[in-house]
Amino acid sequence: MIELCAKSGLRPPEFRQDAGSFIQTLWRPVQSGSTEENVTAQVGIKLALSQHQVEVLSNCMEDSELSKFMIIVGRSDRTKFRHQVLNPLIMAGLIEMSIPDKPRSSLQKYRITEKGRTWLTERKQ
Repeated sequence: MIELCAKSGLRPPEFRQDAGSFIQTLWRPVQSGSTEENVTAQVGIKLALSQHQVEVLSNCMEDSELSKFMIIVGRSDRTKFRHQVLNPLIMAGLIEMSIPDKPRSSLQKYRITEKGRTWLTERKQ
């Protein structure tokens, strides 16, 4: 990516992490007559929750185990479920762990946060 930008005469891309998300900023050439010097594009930020994430959030009003959520959404692979459904909800601050210091604890449960409740309320309106 860096080499391609250099060959095209563009600024090198910028890379950073923000709240667990990877963000790459690519610079486009400035159009003649444009007042903006730089135009950025962010890659890798999800704009909406998946159906499985919404179902987990809706069923998270009380402390619940990972296996309960997997049954609700019909998933069987714990690792994929964690990476694709649960971790994005935690990173977004919509749910939290009951034992945050021990994420792999067999006693670990998950519960909705105030931000998650607000998101669900706004979605229903």
